[in-house]
Amino acid sequence: MNRRAVVIAGVLSLVPIRAFAHGPKRGKNGGPQVDAGSYHIEIVSRGTLLQVYMRDHSDKAVSTEGFKGTAILVINGKAERITLIPAGENQLSGTSSTYLPAEPKGAVQITSPAGSTVQAKFN
Repeated sequence: MNRRAVVIAGVLSLVPIRAFAHGPKRGKNGGPQVDAGSYHIEIVSRGTLLQVYMRDHSDKAVSTEGFKGTAILVINGKAERITLIPAGENQLSGTSSTYLPAEPKGAVQITSPAGSTVQAKFN
């Protein structure tokens, strides 16, 4: 190996691998967004209100009419189950019995009017 290759290899070995990873994707409403089936699912918490936004992979709003869902979030070390119902063009929402953190951790399961389900995990 020539000297230049050794220097480049040495420098690259000092760069943390995490520097090349990108953080969680942010949705149009400012919350974390993940892929679930054929949807982008974004969650936004406001006090005790949880809002779940649905978009397709073309980033177009998906009507939530007839959809239902459940969020199971870990809040203060305990599981909190929140029932989600349609609340706007592309939104499902529900209320928690406790104050929600800015970026809740857990899973959201959404059932379409046809009965198919998708699950979105938020770490």
